[in-house]
Amino acid sequence: MQTRADQPQPCRFWSGPDHVEALAWFQSEGEVWIETLPASEHLVRAAVHWAEDTCRRRLASQGQPAESRLRIRALAADLRRITMLEELGYRKARPDGVCFRRDLNGPIQPPELPPGYLLRDSIGVDPVLRAAAHRGAWDHLEHLGISARSQFSAEAYLSLIALPVYDPSLDILAVAPDGSFIANCICWADEASGVGVFEPVGVAPVHRGRRLAGAVMLEALARPSARGLIEARVGTAHFNHAAIAAYVAAGFEQVDSSHWWANAIDK
Repeated sequence: MQTRADQPQPCRFWSGPDHVEALAWFQSEGEVWIETLPASEHLVRAAVHWAEDTCRRRLASQGQPAESRLRIRALAADLRRITMLEELGYRKARPDGVCFRRDLNGPIQPPELPPGYLLRDSIGVDPVLRAAAHRGAWDHLEHLGISARSQFSAEAYLSLIALPVYDPSLDILAVAPDGSFIANCICWADEASGVGVFEPVGVAPVHRGRRLAGAVMLEALARPSARGLIEARVGTAHFNHAAIAAYVAAGFEQVDSSHWWANAIDK
């Protein structure tokens, strides 16, 4: 089944008097991300209990076996979070990803493109062609040992651009000499924190190896930098060595890594 950007996923917010202090979000049936403000880390326990209860209700409704495993993501540097998870019975399960950052206060080198290639943003772009550009990159992940096909359609793209946080001027495309879109990245800019997050970044297979991932990222880096944002972030799977090399070439530095911590959940 295709997932739309505007479809609700199981999540829970903990709100204070002025802002959200914590949230828990199921990114899949058995995997949860928990985020808190630094002063609200004590809410992790409540978030874990909510996630476990949600998992139990799912197991009961689907008639699955009496035991399932719930996985919660934690950064290696977040020792307080890890200690709390261990106290709740969670144990380190498997690696997840690597995290990169880049300072936007200094000069950003203009991207270098192969002859005949151009860069553009997604203002006024044809949704069908923009969706095809995404599929062109994410339909082909065999180099990562992944056999899957993207379900990203024009309808899904239209639901994405309807989100208030989407900015088409930060959705960058590389254009091949024949006019096709063959590389793309989106920078999600948060003016309040001064941080821009890159997700996703992809290049069509026949155009890989030409530094196009770095080119679209450098173009996307320059735009939030010009608006006063101070930092860019990007992450990828720990085994995605091609992406890691592209991010380093674009001036990012690895600052952390993450693992999944797992625990058995009884029905």
